[in-house]
Amino acid sequence: MLWLHLGMPKTGTTALQSYLRGHADILSENGLRYMKAGRQRPDTGERPKVSHNMMAFHLNQTAQPLDAFREAIAREYEDHADKACVVSSEMFYTADLARLAQVFAEIPAREMRVVFYCRRYSDFFEADYKQRAKNGRLPADGSGFVRDRLAAIRSNPDGHSYAGAVGRIRAAFPGVTILPLLYERAELANGNVIDDFLSRIGVAPPPECPTDLPANPSLSRVASEAFGVVTRAIGRKRSRQLRRQAVSDPVMIRRHDVLEPDERAWLDDFLAEADEGFRQEFFPDRKVLFSPVRLGAEDRRFRRDSAEEVAALKQASEIVFRMALDA
Repeated sequence: MLWLHLGMPKTGTTALQSYLRGHADILSENGLRYMKAGRQRPDTGERPKVSHNMMAFHLNQTAQPLDAFREAIAREYEDHADKACVVSSEMFYTADLARLAQVFAEIPAREMRVVFYCRRYSDFFEADYKQRAKNGRLPADGSGFVRDRLAAIRSNPDGHSYAGAVGRIRAAFPGVTILPLLYERAELANGNVIDDFLSRIGVAPPPECPTDLPANPSLSRVASEAFGVVTRAIGRKRSRQLRRQAVSDPVMIRRHDVLEPDERAWLDDFLAEADEGFRQEFFPDRKVLFSPVRLGAEDRRFRRDSAEEVAALKQASEIVFRMALDA
């Protein structure tokens, strides 16, 4: 069976890919083949990358034929068809799926599964905002960006719903079984995406390969924006190194600090309504796709442009800039 993992951003994709590459030999002995084709240029013998992003870059940035990737995938799958063969990229979720399907044209539809994790809409919105911010890709007016994104979702729910994603996958991969999974930490096998993914594809994690890796704490919005300034000044690599340093100040770590409470409630309700058919098809035993969010008193008071948030941004910026100067 070939498992095509469309790694929706901020659902543990990088941790899963690092685990699969880091333990590739042992996992292969236990029935999982992390496909090398698409993680290295065809016929080069170079060390495979951590993910299949190389193939996604080729899809998204060139119009060149995909023959070399298709042939490499077909050869490797034929050699390991008795195993769970995994292809994974975070870039596949937004790729040209019709072109992506060409890469797997020689794999019988009955021997393929397309899998992706679904994250609560407001949590994904927050994670995406912070990712853009810390990488220096956020406009100066953060609140304007939020309002524009929410307006875009309102005008085109199909482009942001899981029902829309399934429709696009079906059009590109007719006859292939689609397996959406929920990214709810409390409901994941052993509380992490690695164990959960392995359990879904029928592979037991080898005892010598620990899966309970420590989770990174969620940077606050103001910390993410401060790191974005540093990223633009000294580059993504050095900024990423700074982010790995432990920072204990509470202003640096926070959740539920991108969307205001009414925006969060609207987004979750609006897209849940758009995804009602999706819920009925794939999760009929659930009354709602995602369990309701219970915000604490501080989170209910949150307003992006309040005096408290302006002061928090100043404090976070001083911490981050001091880290950059001391590095």
